[in-house]
Order: sequence, then structure tokens, then C-alpha cells
Amino acid sequence: MSVVVDGHLTVEKVVKVARDNEPVELHPEAVERIKKCRALLEDKIKKNEIMYGVNTGIGELANVVLTPEQVERFQKYI
Repeated sequence: MSVVVDGHLTVEKVVKVARDNEPVELHPEAVERIKKCRALLEDKIKKNEIMYGVNTGIGELANVVLTPEQVERFQKYI
């Protein structure tokens, strides 16, 4: 039986996935929320809005705005 990610995560569900290798499934409503958030994020990126950890460094480098090329590489590592 799959653990369904639906906004109600419990310790028991985490244990099933982490220790018992239960498969994980996204609830359709969760998928829609993810799509909405992604669209919002992409819109903000197009408008060159500065967002911590998205197009800036993190920690001591939080005030450093990254180039589009740096953003692409940076997002792979965080």
C-alpha cells in the first residue's frame, strides 16, 4: 500500500517510507498545489524578483544575486 502525500503527514507515514520502503504517491490535489506554486515561482523569476535561496545565495551569501546560469546550477545542489 502506498503512502499518499495529501497534506497530512504523520510520523507513522514517514517511518513506513523510510524504514519499510513503502512507495509514495502524490494526491491529485497535492499535484495541483505544486503546479500552482511552480507557476507562481516561474512568474516571479521572469519578473526578476529577488527570492532568498532561489536566485540569491544562502547564509552569508544571501545578499548575492545569482545570474540565470548560476541559478540553474545552484538549484541542483540545494
